[in-house]
Amino acid sequence: MKNFTLKSLPVSSLAYLGIGIVILLTFVTAIICPSLKQLNRLDGEISDIQGRINSQKVLLPLYFDLVKKSEEKVPDTLLLPEKKVLPKESIDLIPSLFKGIAGKSGMDLVAVNPDFTTFARGGGAILINTVARGDFSSVRMFLVELGKVPYVKQVEEMEIRQRANNKELKLTIWLQAG
Repeated sequence: MKNFTLKSLPVSSLAYLGIGIVILLTFVTAIICPSLKQLNRLDGEISDIQGRINSQKVLLPLYFDLVKKSEEKVPDTLLLPEKKVLPKESIDLIPSLFKGIAGKSGMDLVAVNPDFTTFARGGGAILINTVARGDFSSVRMFLVELGKVPYVKQVEEMEIRQRANNKELKLTIWLQAG
């Protein structure tokens, strides 16, 4: 077998080889590299969309819950009871009264603190500080149920704070007592 050298190849063959290599490199840089960049960009978009789909799957039950709650019939007007005076003998039942209101509205009662010094001053009313926790619709129902109590003289202060997954409602209320 003869020794193979580049000088033994015809010039036209080397030219064709060079042109073929240039065409191959041009194809790789012009077609394949941009396609790879496009694939990487599309992979990023796909992962973003999958993340949004997963978050929508998490939020879907909450959405259906809100739709169900919004379809519940809400009365147009509130029926306010005739104002009455809480008898002195029933003052010790104030915490159970607020516990019942919290139970009807779906809230958790944290504290009920009657201020007996305000009653001892002889003003005919007793100050109640109360704290309850629940979701937004429960806070609304708590206030509606509180409005049904005939002994409520006035709500002096109301504070609603966001706590983790629910709302915390702090109320300062005057009850008519005698």
